[in-house]
Amino acid sequence: MKDKYILGLHGFSCKSERTMHNSGVCISRNGEILAAIDEERYSRKKNEGRFPFKALDDIFKICNIKPENIDIVAMPDKSPLWQMKSVTKYAIKTFFDSKIFLNNYLLEMYRLKKLKRHLPSNLKHAKKIFVEHHIAHASSAYHTSPWENATIITIDGMGDFSMSGITAVGKLGKIKVLKRLNGFYSPGLFYMIITEILGFISGRHEGKVTGLAAYGKFNEKLDAIFKEFIKYDAKKADFFSKNVAFEINDYISKKWVNGFNPNIGTNSDEKIYLAQKEKQLLSFRKPLKEFSKEDIAFAAQKRLEDIVLEHVINTVKQTNIKNIVLSGGVFANVKLNQKIQGLDCVDNVYIFPAMNDSGISVGAALYTNYNILKNKFTPKPLKTVNLGKKYTNFEIQQVLDKKNIEYTKSSNIEKEIAKFISEGKIIAHFNDRMEYGPRALGNRSILAAAIDVKINKTLNNRLNRTEFMPFAPAILEEYAKDMYKNWNINNIPSKFMTMSFNVTNKHKKIAPATVHIDETARPQVVNSSDNLRFYNIIKNYYELTGIPIIINTSFNIHEEPIVNSPQDAIKILQQNCVDVLVLNDFIVLGDNQ
Repeated sequence: MKDKYILGLHGFSCKSERTMHNSGVCISRNGEILAAIDEERYSRKKNEGRFPFKALDDIFKICNIKPENIDIVAMPDKSPLWQMKSVTKYAIKTFFDSKIFLNNYLLEMYRLKKLKRHLPSNLKHAKKIFVEHHIAHASSAYHTSPWENATIITIDGMGDFSMSGITAVGKLGKIKVLKRLNGFYSPGLFYMIITEILGFISGRHEGKVTGLAAYGKFNEKLDAIFKEFIKYDAKKADFFSKNVAFEINDYISKKWVNGFNPNIGTNSDEKIYLAQKEKQLLSFRKPLKEFSKEDIAFAAQKRLEDIVLEHVINTVKQTNIKNIVLSGGVFANVKLNQKIQGLDCVDNVYIFPAMNDSGISVGAALYTNYNILKNKFTPKPLKTVNLGKKYTNFEIQQVLDKKNIEYTKSSNIEKEIAKFISEGKIIAHFNDRMEYGPRALGNRSILAAAIDVKINKTLNNRLNRTEFMPFAPAILEEYAKDMYKNWNINNIPSKFMTMSFNVTNKHKKIAPATVHIDETARPQVVNSSDNLRFYNIIKNYYELTGIPIIINTSFNIHEEPIVNSPQDAIKILQQNCVDVLVLNDFIVLGDNQ
């Protein structure tokens, strides 16, 4: 049988300036993901949303195929006409539910131009299939999970301009939608609004709010305010928030006042909006003005957990399936995911590692394969996110020689890296295929010892980061049970750093730099079949120190994407952000070493 190649492509149109966010591509062959990459890694712009020209060009080289081999292009987000109908439908529902008339939002939607979605000429032969945004999220989680039957829940800010998520059942490879959630009451937008109010950038810094929440405390008055901000209606199996709906109409439209460009669907110049930023979101700002940022973050995190847990419990009652798969940006929240795993009605949880919109290119491709083409489904658990570009030693050596950089080539690189870490050095590790999604899992990682909490301040300063959570631990699988409460060998999220765990006293003692103030950590549990080289680095470090844990944080500086190329990596070394750079088998020392 001829191989069937499907290109999942998240990006609006090659002939339009319109942007989305987390644009990217993937290629699947008969349901197997061969490669998946985000445009941000090439453009060097965080959460890049323009059409993924560079990623598209490179993915054919990575997979060693030609554009003419592609049979189908699967595009997440439905056609503009479908989206307009959906927006109108949910806007009408919102008006009858809450008396909030989304006139400004609707006006801007109807003003949009250049709505046709074009593909590059080398893909015009391929059939185009549009997949609903949240069905793509659902497929990314379900079709990469270990289970034939699963409860599927997706929640994010908004997809297809109108929905914040879906609940669905996955059975024998087929996805059946049970409920579409009204995007104008979105829990994701609720959390994004709080992110803005706390002085961070929404859509980028929600993790800072999660980290900050641990420094806050419960306040009864604040809790009551947040219960009014957003609710869950079990009968309707949906969320409800007049405040979110109001701000979608007021705040988002004000963002575009005097600068709305109908060709790109956003503001050409946001300076006017930014100058007035403190005057926006007043339905949230005014009730919160007397409270500390820490307590606001605590209350927001608690409210998100409370309503989403209600939603999960309610959904499992419907499906009677206790294996839960999750996707959408809300499930980047590791504390929320931990709470879901702890529910009595839940046996197992799997979160797609690229849970944000970078994951929907994969979801669109897999949904097309199993639900539209109706190919037979056998569960194929995702084994790795190392799905990006790889550089050979020869290519790396050429770059180093061209830049006149001094280097040595190691014959035992894993031991040398472990020794550097044991000596207190900060190591940038660049090896094999780049990771897909927001987490670095050993191939584009910065590594350090976790024995001294001061390393968090040192490393944050050198990388120009401001984080409220400590760095994540990478740990040898055989020691994980001793370090994390309620961890077991079947816990998939711990392979991908998508869930936090309460730590044991032993963990606190030997790796305090990776423990948050609430005594949790967000581990990556590593075994030899996941990533042999990374496993061996940690094992060698353990043999030197007796500690099976090191710090693993993403190889990037603040507000930049994870590095893609040797050139990106060298640039960070030259900025004195790390002590040692390892490129495959080559070692480059920083100026101060």
